[in-house]
Amino acid sequence: MHSFTTERLLIRPLIITDEDFYCYQYTDSKMMRVVGEPLTKAQASAAFHRAFKANASTKNIVRTWAIVNKVSNEIIGTQALSWLAAKQATKPSNHPITQVEIGIMLATKANGKLLPEEAVSALMEHGFKQLNIDRINAFYANINRATKRILKKIGYIFEAELQDNDSGNGYQYFDQGLWQSNIITHTFVAITT
Repeated sequence: MHSFTTERLLIRPLIITDEDFYCYQYTDSKMMRVVGEPLTKAQASAAFHRAFKANASTKNIVRTWAIVNKVSNEIIGTQALSWLAAKQATKPSNHPITQVEIGIMLATKANGKLLPEEAVSALMEHGFKQLNIDRINAFYANINRATKRILKKIGYIFEAELQDNDSGNGYQYFDQGLWQSNIITHTFVAITT
């Protein structure tokens, strides 16, 4: 896995000392309010160790990065790409494609600073350029207005016929062709580790 930077962020693979922050995210009821029920400390710790182990695997199943504020050198969130074999809500394709689901969680102190857009855009660029992903899917609870706003700002495609109106969840996608024709306006520099 590689680290990469944006103007304000270092996005790097999880390290073992990230466990406390990771567990805080998944046990905090405020952070989990649009994700699901908060995990117990033991459940969150087990999830962290699964993510850490998956990052070391040679198989692309799930990759998780820490989002670090470059000025304070403090971890402020995590984001992940999960490889999808097939998911019924995704945009259909006539040929096999490599597609992932993207996810992000940021600490509440990072809200209101356009950091989610910066982090997600950087991960998308990394996915399209370095990992040769064809499509990035975003699944979210419809009550999560912040995620809808971020996806719209970045340019994700919303198609009404692909929505699962019974579940209360939304779906949008962004694909390689759209990326190439409409590169996101931030400039990112990839670094290797």
